[in-house]
Amino acid sequence: MNEEFKFDDQTRELISVAASVAANCMPCLRYHFAEARKFGCPIEAIQEAGTIGLTIKERPRSDMAKLFTDLVSREMETTNSNEPQNK
Repeated sequence: MNEEFKFDDQTRELISVAASVAANCMPCLRYHFAEARKFGCPIEAIQEAGTIGLTIKERPRSDMAKLFTDLVSREMETTNSNEPQNK
């Protein structure tokens, strides 16, 4: 690690809050939330960090939902196009 640059305690804890939320790690979030408060982070900054974590976490979920819906739709179209037409 480069010793010339280190995040200050508040920045490090805000990043950790976001990462904890994104990783769905409840013990991590409890710890880093308390540390952020201990280092004087305003609750609004913690809230923003948590919101960033939720946004990061949401992306894979929404991508998976879209993929699932697309796969089902394509399969239904294929199935429907292969069925004999009633005349």
